[in-house]
Amino acid sequence: NVLPSMEAAFVDIGRGRNAVLYSGEVDWEAAETGNQPRRIELALKSGDQVLVQVTKDPVGQKGARLTSQVSLPGRFLVYVPGGNMSGISRKLPEGERARLKQILKSTLPDDAGVIVRNAAEGASEEQLIHDVQRLQMQWEEITRQAENGKAPLQLHSEPDLLVKIIRDVFNEDFQQLVVSGDDSLATIKEYLQNVAPDLLERLEEHTSEEDIFDHFRIGDQIVKALDRKVYLPSGGSLVIDRTEAMTVVDVNTG
Repeated sequence: NVLPSMEAAFVDIGRGRNAVLYSGEVDWEAAETGNQPRRIELALKSGDQVLVQVTKDPVGQKGARLTSQVSLPGRFLVYVPGGNMSGISRKLPEGERARLKQILKSTLPDDAGVIVRNAAEGASEEQLIHDVQRLQMQWEEITRQAENGKAPLQLHSEPDLLVKIIRDVFNEDFQQLVVSGDDSLATIKEYLQNVAPDLLERLEEHTSEEDIFDHFRIGDQIVKALDRKVYLPSGGSLVIDRTEAMTVVDVNTG
């Protein structure tokens, strides 16, 4: 359904509740509406098939949030098919940004853009090229499925949480990563072998009989962190209240 008054389209993604695509999230370059104003009813009509990406999971009564400006996250960069802009994280030092810009100039295809993440600091040219090529292949596979498939159809999903954490968080700053469970260890090993073999030596298997969370007292810390009142090392505290519309955080300086 396209609702011009809400500037939104509701899309059937095959999950019962429809997901919502706001006009601000429409890929207007691909919509080919010419010089007309950017109104959702000009870009989409009922019955159209549209390639979308979920940006926010459904919450309560609200369906998932969508965008048709697809982006694929890799270890060092985010690949934006069809984007012509490339951005580099401002948190990186100037010299490093210049180096990365130079590498990307020679490796990027004309019809794609990238957003370089902080993790790319110090990454070699091969690592970056490998990342771009991997994401490019992923995108080609997605478009191939989209052409042959019948909607609603899931074309690609984020890897499981394990791989996501390793991709986004685990880097040279960590001395070791303790893993419990053979399956998890195998998954992480396989991912690191492809992406960052130098980090493999920092993997350590948890062999003790005691549960890994009990051993490192993680359970207690989670309970404390999810409490309504969270005590801070400085002597202050936070009081966190969730309502339908917002989450209120009160800072008590103590």
